[in-house]
Order: sequence, then C-alpha cells, then structure tokens
Amino acid sequence: MKALTFELHLVEPLLATRLGGGDPNSAVGFEFIPGSMIRGMLIARYTKQHSADAANPDFRRLFIDGSTLFLNAYPRIWGKRTLPTPFSWCRDKDTEAPLYDFAVSPPNDNRQWKRVNEPFCYLWQSKEDGVSTSKVELYSPDRQLNIHTARKERQRLVKGESTVFRYDALAPGQVFCGVILSNQDKDLEILKQWLLEGESVSLGGSHLAGYGRARLEHVQIQDGWQEYNPIGEDSNDIVVTLLSDALIRDPQTGAYVSSLQPILGATKAAFVGRRIVGGFNRKWNLPLPQTLAIQAGSVFVYPNNPDLLQRLKALEITGIGERRAEGFGRIAVNWHGAAEIRVVEAPLPSKPLPAALQDDTSVSLARRMAERMLRERLDQDLISAINQHTLSNPPSNAQLSRIRIVARQALAQSNPQIIIEYLKKMKKTASDQFQRARINNQSLDKWLQELASEPKKMWQNVGRINIGGIQPELTNALALEYTIRLIDQVLRKAQKEAHHD
Repeated sequence: MKALTFELHLVEPLLATRLGGGDPNSAVGFEFIPGSMIRGMLIARYTKQHSADAANPDFRRLFIDGSTLFLNAYPRIWGKRTLPTPFSWCRDKDTEAPLYDFAVSPPNDNRQWKRVNEPFCYLWQSKEDGVSTSKVELYSPDRQLNIHTARKERQRLVKGESTVFRYDALAPGQVFCGVILSNQDKDLEILKQWLLEGESVSLGGSHLAGYGRARLEHVQIQDGWQEYNPIGEDSNDIVVTLLSDALIRDPQTGAYVSSLQPILGATKAAFVGRRIVGGFNRKWNLPLPQTLAIQAGSVFVYPNNPDLLQRLKALEITGIGERRAEGFGRIAVNWHGAAEIRVVEAPLPSKPLPAALQDDTSVSLARRMAERMLRERLDQDLISAINQHTLSNPPSNAQLSRIRIVARQALAQSNPQIIIEYLKKMKKTASDQFQRARINNQSLDKWLQELASEPKKMWQNVGRINIGGIQPELTNALALEYTIRLIDQVLRKAQKEAHHD
C-alpha cells in the first residue's frame, strides 16, 4: 500500500477538543491528532489556490468521497507510529507486568485484573535463546494544563463578569506520526505539495492564545506501507481490533451501535469502549451532530471463517463504517496473537553515528540530526531572548493583538514586508503609541521594522553545528519563523504584564 507519511513536531500546546470533558468551564483535548483536523488543515491550504467546490471531481476525490483517507496522527516512540492499546489487554492488580491478552486466552483463575491505562502502545517480537517473545512499550502523551480567563470586555476587568476556564492540551515537544492513504498515486503527490518539510502548520483551536503550532518533518511517500505487523502465534479465532474510533449504524433502526454485528455478524467475545464524538464544519460554521462511536482499542473475537477473513483483509484497506475519510473505522486483523506480553520500559539503544559519512542514508540521517539540534538551540535562544526583552510604556492590548495577527500573516505568507507596510499605514493615534513604547532603548516601531527588514540577523548568535561534516541549512524561511515567534511572544508577554498591572 502506498502512503504519504509525515511527522508533526509540536511547537506549542495542541488542543483537539473532545466531547465529554466533564467540567463545562474546561476544554479537554484528545490524546492524538484526529484525521479530521489534518484533513481540515489541508483543505485550508488547498483552497488558498483552488475553490472549495464540492461538485469539483478533484476536490471530491481528494477530500470528500473517501478515495483519500486521512488517518489519525498517533504518538511516535522508538521512531515508530504507535497504535491504540487493545482493550483486551489486562494485568494482575498486584503486579504490573506482564500483560495478558484475554482475546487470545481468557482468564482461568480468580486473580483480580485491571485494564491497561496507557492509551498507546508499540508492539514487536524478538527472539531470546531461540524463543519468540512478544514485547510492548506502553505510552501516554504528555499533557499541559493552562488556566485562562474569559471576559466580556477584554480591556477592562469587571467584578462578576469574568469566567475562569482551563485547557487540557497536548504538551509541546512531542512528535505525532500522520498518514494519508489514497488509491491514486497522483493524489498523494498533489497533497505532498501542501506538506513541506520543515514548514510550520496550525492545528486545533485557540491559535491566538498560543496553541496549535507544529512543524512538519520527514514528509515522504512510502511504498508497501503497513499500519501494523502481526505479532504472536496464529490463533484459532479471528481477532479484530479497532485502530481508530468507528461509527457503525444499525441498518434496521438507523441508530449508531457499539458493535460490529451490522457489518461482520455475531461475535464470540468482545472488549468494547464507547465515546461520543462530534466535530465542526468550518464551511457552515456549525458543529456536527454528536454520535456514539466504538472507541479505538476495542477488540472483537470471531470464530475462524475463511470467507470472513477474506472480507476483513479487504476492509483493512478501506476501513469500516462512516467518516472513513477522517480516519474513522481503521481495523487490524489478528494483530496481537500472544497470550502473554512482556512490558519493556527502557528505550532501544541507539547506534552510534559513524565518524565518516559516505553513503546517502548516513548523510541524510546526519542532516536531520543537525537540523533538529539547530532547532533545539534556536528554541533555547528564543526563550532567553523573550525573557530579556521588556516593553515599557506599551501600546494598548488591542493594538498589540492587531500587530500579532499581522506578524502571523507575514509568517503564513512568507513575507515580512506585511509588517512594515502595516506599521507605515497605521493611523497617527496608533503610530504614536508604537513610537512612545520602548524596547531595548529604541521605539517599538523601529524594533519591529528592523526585525522584519532583516530576519537573517537571527543567525548572528547561532553557534556552529557539525555532525560528520554535515551542517544544517540556515534558510530564510527558518529565520523568518523564529523572528516572528520572537515578536509574537514578546508582545504576548507585554499583554499579560499589562493585564496584571
């Protein structure tokens, strides 16, 4: 199977809000990046140059009719895309390891069992003394909890008219692996144009509050891509595991159900999770209906049947149920076949990089490592620069918000002149505020214009990075990205300080 694969490196917290967060004054995000969010991001990029016409056959094929599937982006560990932990995995309440798969071998004793809490896993098989052993690392993404205040009048605090709420989001610094599948190779090439290596993208909600920025890495089209590798011995039964939420309707009533019986028939055993899913249609500016979904990780066991197995092999590619273009309905057939699974905590040892890089693979690896080291150093320098820049006598928060929006537009269009033109066309009352504001012993107006005029100054204080003779490329796009981030965060800090005062 051909697939367009990519990594999303979170630069800011990411909020992919899910339903059922509990507290009405909070927004709790998914533990992954939904395929619908990736699809929406690509639609937004596509429509900058093309019309979003649902009658257009190209648009329908790419985004609507299910010919192209945008899978959920799951966390990366050990360089691999993890998958949802099967609900049939349990562990002894008194001992954490190993795990036992009740879909393969039901319990036959009176021990107390508990389900595995970690939502994602990476499963593999290794041989020790000639004996095959199934191993797994369990993983829970890091979360970041932020407290915010909503007010009717953003510039004035009025007693009794403000509400404290919280965002429970994915923490920055994590990597998520995304996948796009299509039955036409040319469509993957088209979509790859909108996923440029090293480019910044915005996902999820609350972009202006400092959420949702991620960086694209390792964008490539792979031949023979597989979503999973079967692990363990062949079973007498057929074990179907949901690799994403599934929306299944009963054909008699039209209602959403929490079983696969309408598609695959009666089960021998089932380990099922449920949740309510929704969504948002930006075209209509309306929320999607809330529906019952079978949760990713649910496991269904069927008696061995060659006809059913043949059907399932075809459904592995297309998926089952509704909204498959958004990543719903992914299944695995006989993925986990071991009754006992050993939990591994320590990461795999990394192989040392050779001193002399001669083959293309080594050079490519060294280049990626150097680029990541450069970004880590730039992120550290950025934090230091933000703390050192203090804005005195700042403009109003409304003016600061406007210039932050303009700065982000300049980044999105790769054109820093947008900032300079905005400053020149400001009304006198606003311009005076930027002239009076002082930062680094100069006016805020001059500081902004200097940064926008010469983003390359970003490289003056960056030390030399060299891995096997390979150095990262100091591109104009990267310089602009970090220049805009410096502007945005310094002004954001000024807004917060003005609010506390």
